[in-house]
Amino acid sequence: MDAVSFVLYIINVMINTIIDYLNVNRVLALLTAFLMAGGIASMINKNFIIKYFGSTTPKHISYTVAAISGTLLAVCSCTILPLFASIYKRGAGIGPATTFLFSGPAINVLAIFYSAALLGWDIGFLRAVFAIIVSIFIGLSMEMIFRKEEKRRALRVPKADKISDRPLYQTITFFGLQFIMLLVITASPKLFPTLSTPLYGGFLLKHLLFIILGIILVITTKTWFKKEEIKSWLRETFVLLKIVFPLLIIGVAIAGVIKAIIPPSYIANYVGGNSITANFIASFIGALMYFATLTEVPIIKALMELGMGVGPAMALLLAGPSLSIPTVLTISKVLGKTKALTYLGLVVIFSTICGYIAGIILG
Repeated sequence: MDAVSFVLYIINVMINTIIDYLNVNRVLALLTAFLMAGGIASMINKNFIIKYFGSTTPKHISYTVAAISGTLLAVCSCTILPLFASIYKRGAGIGPATTFLFSGPAINVLAIFYSAALLGWDIGFLRAVFAIIVSIFIGLSMEMIFRKEEKRRALRVPKADKISDRPLYQTITFFGLQFIMLLVITASPKLFPTLSTPLYGGFLLKHLLFIILGIILVITTKTWFKKEEIKSWLRETFVLLKIVFPLLIIGVAIAGVIKAIIPPSYIANYVGGNSITANFIASFIGALMYFATLTEVPIIKALMELGMGVGPAMALLLAGPSLSIPTVLTISKVLGKTKALTYLGLVVIFSTICGYIAGIILG
């Protein structure tokens, strides 16, 4: 293949990767996540976030809340970014914020059952345990490494207990609807039957539920919120969208090129067995590649059938969904390059260690 043909091939791969990435479900999931993040930025009293995610919050509270909150979201490493950026900018400590950043895409209820169904319950269960432990260790490490800066940052933030200035049930309904919409649209199609209509053909019940929830959200928001509040919500959403979305597209395109250039069979040759090197390679590759929610499971199953060891498979299960080039590019914008690269290094290191341990336990 000459240089021109190679360049054209790469361009074609990037275009196809972006087109595949921007499917209906992912666009709706991203839009919902951005709206939710915009709501956090505009409507949530930042001091409420500080109360549970702040640097001065007792660690057993902040890290437990961060790990559990992330675990409940069935999102990928890209969809979690606007939510992470929002809570960090609103005053969350870097430790709980990065715990949330890792736990969201690394593990969720759907991923637990999907991993167990395809890879076995032993791997599925161990993945869940490791993901929660690693998320907390990453957060604690980030807090320890940048403790001086975090202390200075915490001093600039006042204290308060109110979640918002409106009735609690309205706030819970507003975010609860968006949260359920996010769960519905990111859920596996296998969980929903297909509906058929003469006008629109076949579509999943999940899309109908998403539309109904969206209509309820519009009605309740117009009823309870002032026009200025709605404008502020949409404005904050657009600001986040403008910053994050271009980086996501660039990162997804780069990840697509990497996947096209490095065949899975070639990767499998280097990640057989359970050596530290094999686990590190799996973690590092996982940190660079983009995995949409749950797509890592069938890919890793295929790699295991090609000879990938259980340990490297676990390392890839942890690092792959939680990190990607889009994640690194975006969090460097939010945290700065030093913190972003530190987060990258911690994810690779802890995933490598957990992969090695999993290889010993399950090998």
